[in-house]
Amino acid sequence: MAESEAPPAPAPKATGAGRGVLYIAFAKLYFMIAGALIEFRLPVILSRAMYGAYGVVSSFVSPVNNVMVTGSIQAVSRFTAQKPETARMVEAAGLRMHLWVGVPTAIAFIAAAPVVGWAMGDTAKIGPMMLAGIIVMTYAFYAVLVGTANGTRQFNKQAGLDMTAATLRLVGILGLTTVGLGVYGAYGGWVIAAGLVLLIATVVIGLPSKAASGPEAQAMVKPMARYFARVAVYLILLNLIMFVDQILLKFLTAGWYRDHGPDLSHAVDRVLPKARQLAGFAVEPNAMSDVQVAYYRAVQNLARLSYQAIIAATFVIFPLVSKSTFDDDKDTTKRYVTVTMRYSLIFATAIAVVMAANPRPLLDIPYADDYATLGAPALMALALGNVAFSLFAIAGTILNGAGFTRDAIIGAAVTLALAAVGNFIAIPMCDPGQEVLVVAATTTGVAMMIGAAVCGWFLHKRLGAFLPIATLVRVVVAVAAAIAVGRVIPFKTPLMTLVEAAVVGGVFLVVLVATRELGKADLRSIAAVRAKRGSGGEP
Repeated sequence: MAESEAPPAPAPKATGAGRGVLYIAFAKLYFMIAGALIEFRLPVILSRAMYGAYGVVSSFVSPVNNVMVTGSIQAVSRFTAQKPETARMVEAAGLRMHLWVGVPTAIAFIAAAPVVGWAMGDTAKIGPMMLAGIIVMTYAFYAVLVGTANGTRQFNKQAGLDMTAATLRLVGILGLTTVGLGVYGAYGGWVIAAGLVLLIATVVIGLPSKAASGPEAQAMVKPMARYFARVAVYLILLNLIMFVDQILLKFLTAGWYRDHGPDLSHAVDRVLPKARQLAGFAVEPNAMSDVQVAYYRAVQNLARLSYQAIIAATFVIFPLVSKSTFDDDKDTTKRYVTVTMRYSLIFATAIAVVMAANPRPLLDIPYADDYATLGAPALMALALGNVAFSLFAIAGTILNGAGFTRDAIIGAAVTLALAAVGNFIAIPMCDPGQEVLVVAATTTGVAMMIGAAVCGWFLHKRLGAFLPIATLVRVVVAVAAAIAVGRVIPFKTPLMTLVEAAVVGGVFLVVLVATRELGKADLRSIAAVRAKRGSGGEP
């Protein structure tokens, strides 16, 4: 039989939803730990200003890279999940798509680096930004391979690749910065890691055959690119929400330091007295604004743990909702939405409330004393805000998976506008130092809460489910009780701080059990969802 007439290969064996959650959750936990090691070690290896410079470059490249990765995974996953037997053709279409999307985007990012550096008045960022553009190009193709695994529900392979990518990135970034290559070393190590994981993914997932890359695959490129474009608009907004406060902090505080001119040393001693004494950084506007970013980035790293902890749910829920809405199975879709949103709220809040109860001692464990002193008040606001951001992100993922991309875009646009305009107005009204960190964190947190409410309204309108009001009330009560307990427990050592964190988290869960928010009904709910999927042949 000729190659073009060969029957399609059987679809790879899928992983069940329950095991899929465990695989992806474990991989994301590993990814969180690897990412935390990078963020906790870099401030030790690099100076305050250099760590801030790393953060500034990251705030530009991460949104673009995240959009390329997540958008590609979702586009390939959606087309594959609907017809698993066409998985290799979809993969071929995705790879071809990025010859016209991923490569030009990376080239445009590299070309724009000098313009961004000039606009910031900080040309030292141009070189690292141009180097980081290679990461965007490499991960675009890698994401297609991961999307193939996700769409065919080979969550074990997806998890393995995630863990491999995290390990290579950790070794690359810390390895080259440790030998003294600074910010260039950090992004050079990331580039090497991205290239290696792409090669590994081609072996693990495989490349499409010549037959799978034929006319049918070519015909999929345009509809896939259109879907990617719609999802990319949402993802660009989503990622800008995560970084707009950091970007504005860099721009606006640099202006504040420049305005003080000859009196800059005196002004720095006034707003960052202890930090300057401990860090010993140069009193220069660009370096000082980088230092400000370094302190805020430390706060963001802990505050985002709740979001990173539940992000695994988005990779599992997306193909499931895509399939259930494609089959017009409304009851199953409602169950997916309710169960996912409810448990995401509880789990994300359990992490955030620990940081909100006593932020300073927790910051003091991974970071130096000046990071903890300046960042503690901001951590409480941003930790709770990121619970809302977690719900917002999952709601947007479900809306995209169900085909309501326009609603997800509107919700993200409202959130970004509030965060950007709010910070643009509020940051210049404050002196740099602790005050501006609190204002940026609070402004961003409030915007995230409003965004979660908007996306929740769309979710309820389109799919008939979101979060029960009673659940929200009980969670708020549990948060208040946990914070109250945390504030009266003494903490004198890192060990006591960790013990206190466990107690605070335990109080939160105990209150939920006492108010009957958690109980036997939860087990029945999970079993009902699995039974419904099982009737369709799920293992």
